[in-house]
Amino acid sequence: MRARGQGQAVPGPLFTNPLDVKLADPCMIRAGGTYYLYATASMPEDADQGMPVWSSQDLVRWQCHGWAFRKTSNGWGTHWFWGPDVHRFGDAYLMHYGAFRKADGKAVGRICVARSASPLGPFTDVKAPMFEWTGRGDAIDAFVFEEAGGAAILYFTDAWNGRNTIWGARLTADRLSLAEAPKLLLEPNQPWEVEPVNEGAHVWKHGSTYCMMFSINDFRNPAYAMGFATAPAPMGPWSKRTEGPVIRQAPGLPGPGCAGLIASPDGKETWAYMHVHLHPDGNARQLALSRARLTTTPGGQADLRIEPLTVAPQPAPSGAPARREPRSDAFGGDALDRSLWTIVDESAEHWRKEPGRVVVTALDGDMWKQRCDYRNLFLQGPAAGDFEVGIEVEAALQGNYEQCFIIAWQDAGNYVRLGMVHADGPKFSTAIELNGVYEELITPNSLGSKVGLRLVRRGDLWSFVVGAGGRWTPVGASREARLALPRIGFGAVAPGTKRPYAATFRNFTVARNAK
Repeated sequence: MRARGQGQAVPGPLFTNPLDVKLADPCMIRAGGTYYLYATASMPEDADQGMPVWSSQDLVRWQCHGWAFRKTSNGWGTHWFWGPDVHRFGDAYLMHYGAFRKADGKAVGRICVARSASPLGPFTDVKAPMFEWTGRGDAIDAFVFEEAGGAAILYFTDAWNGRNTIWGARLTADRLSLAEAPKLLLEPNQPWEVEPVNEGAHVWKHGSTYCMMFSINDFRNPAYAMGFATAPAPMGPWSKRTEGPVIRQAPGLPGPGCAGLIASPDGKETWAYMHVHLHPDGNARQLALSRARLTTTPGGQADLRIEPLTVAPQPAPSGAPARREPRSDAFGGDALDRSLWTIVDESAEHWRKEPGRVVVTALDGDMWKQRCDYRNLFLQGPAAGDFEVGIEVEAALQGNYEQCFIIAWQDAGNYVRLGMVHADGPKFSTAIELNGVYEELITPNSLGSKVGLRLVRRGDLWSFVVGAGGRWTPVGASREARLALPRIGFGAVAPGTKRPYAATFRNFTVARNAK
């Protein structure tokens, strides 16, 4: 069950999982007070092009900066750019990552290394591949652990004939080569490892103990989760916690995997970050967070406890600044107010800010049912209590399913949307999706291609209103939908036609407790 959106008693900033960052295999670092997030791109076609990067001040609200690394015509990797791991090294940043290319008609995966002067990139290859891995499988899922004295160890996954195991080797001083032959460190051997998969190592040191989180089972299996192991030295021997995974799937959040740890903005809390699946089939992976606690057992062993994942509203990481309340925006000036607006899965070349308006070039994509490939979703919030939100939109829709809309958004499986849509002619669409179950009412649009759209919330009851020339008309009956901490905003999509039409948005308005 999704949490109710009303009557939350927890003070301070709140957030809900999953976060609006579409990714897989996340890696986080912090530099100069800013968090940077790198990942495998969520969509397969994007993962064939490179790996994206985001930044944040609070671990919750992320801004996409496009590609951290993008393939080149003369690079070794040609597709499947996976699992980046970024660390500061000297006056630059190194990214160890997995990439594939065809060899003798077969896709071959290897670890590569790229460098950038900035955490935002662009990263360019300095050694690709990093080492040969003949006689085994694909080398993927790189992670570099740095000892206090500066020596570093590379951990990676060997994916061989359906069995994934974790290996390690010390690195040369420049971190571009192996200083020794890799050693097998971890392999599936527990009852809760129902498939032969150990992968995606994340290593740290707690006291005198070395600790490792790792993914278990196939990512599409309901038993996909994170294990925990400890060792007296970075190369082992490693011992798994036998009581079971340290983090498992939860209602509404299947598939937690490839997790890491990072400190809260004030350094007082430890947080686990990971990808989860929007749908149980393993597709549309997104970012999620959960509080973690590192302790030492009475026997002197390091232990890790991660709070169960939840979709319910929960306090944001400690030290996170309070988020601005939603507010009206006439889109004045030349730049979008980024302190108000987050653009989910931003494609910067497909929208522009002009004085008094935002113009979005629609792309193929949607948040309908199993789809999660929308781009440029503009959001403010979250918005609490009763409110009325509106916007003016103008677009010449021509092909079926082309749509520009106003939306109250929890995630891609939970939202309320009012749009101007083409469905064998000009129509209005009032849509509600809850827990992935989609309901829609289509009504005629006699107002033309330039209309006003309004969503009205009273408790868990939503009303839909359209207008032109100062006259407003309800569309359909009010409907109930419980959303947790909904954010409000707008967007445009062109699923099916893929036609890059322009949708112009003006005068975003927010009214509290409107009657």
